[in-house]
Amino acid sequence: MLNTFSDPYLALAFDIGIAAVGMTILLALVIIYLRITMRRNARREAEFIARWRPLLLEALYEETPSPVPELAPQDQLFFLKLWTYLQESLRGPANDRLNGLARQLRCDAAARGFLKKGNRSERLLAILTLGHLRDEASWDALALQATQADRLASLQAARALIKIDPLRGTEWLFPMLLNRRDWDIAQIANFLGEARQAFWLQLANNILKVDQGQWTRALQLADALHLQLSLKSVRFILENCKSAATLVAALHLASDAKLLPAVRYFWQHADWRVRVEVARFLGSFGEEDDIGLLRQSLHDEQWWVRYQAAQSLARLPFFGPQQLSLLRQQTTDGLAIGMLDHVLAEYHGPMA
Repeated sequence: MLNTFSDPYLALAFDIGIAAVGMTILLALVIIYLRITMRRNARREAEFIARWRPLLLEALYEETPSPVPELAPQDQLFFLKLWTYLQESLRGPANDRLNGLARQLRCDAAARGFLKKGNRSERLLAILTLGHLRDEASWDALALQATQADRLASLQAARALIKIDPLRGTEWLFPMLLNRRDWDIAQIANFLGEARQAFWLQLANNILKVDQGQWTRALQLADALHLQLSLKSVRFILENCKSAATLVAALHLASDAKLLPAVRYFWQHADWRVRVEVARFLGSFGEEDDIGLLRQSLHDEQWWVRYQAAQSLARLPFFGPQQLSLLRQQTTDGLAIGMLDHVLAEYHGPMA
């Protein structure tokens, strides 16, 4: 009888098949082990929360809370997750009580350890913890994290630095706030709310010193934080910026009638977004001479320019919705008629 295993290729195929079956079995065992481990950890965490949540809540609201037990090393992550969740949900004295409890349990040291040697999720949790604790000893480690490519970790590290020291943090982070395009403006504005005045000082002192390529982002941050720049700074940017995006941001931030001559200059700008901002500004600070500009803007090819022009005319104290109705009766251009009807309907309801 022919021995099929005498062929080396068949023998190799047989060995590969056996190895594949072995690997499949091993992979199945690993998956089973991981699922069992995950379920065990989930059960342990649920038991931990059931035991510790009442203790934390008591520490928040009771004048003389019950003593808390020692925190086992294997429970540190569970505690920090629960503690951070409460920190993000509360404000005021409650945060200070949570901080005192965390330091009592040496969670500051544990968080520093996770930041130095933990995996990514542990580092993120440590960054949040150290920020809430305002842990000055972690400043250098957090500053290093803020420079890393990891967008989420770096952004959270920046937030932690602001929590630890708003003035120092804003000064140190200022170049990154303008340069890191992976940091979302809304997210930055959210954590800079705690250092709004400190950021305004940095911005006011440096806006005309930074590279023009950073003007747009600086102005967008100022707008998101509802900050006002000096008349001198806004005028300088309007007169010197070369980017349409910067011009849009500067015009959106402009809020002084003394800027009228500079703003009027751009009413026929090639970028429709600029023309929208000019029309908006004229609605707030325009004079009677500006009615002609806004009337001409009613014929603009861009819908948003026409809309803002009609809105601004209706908003001017010496023009208003009544005059807008008369203008509608005198207008023959289809684009302008359509927009006037649209805006008048917002004020008075649909026209008959």
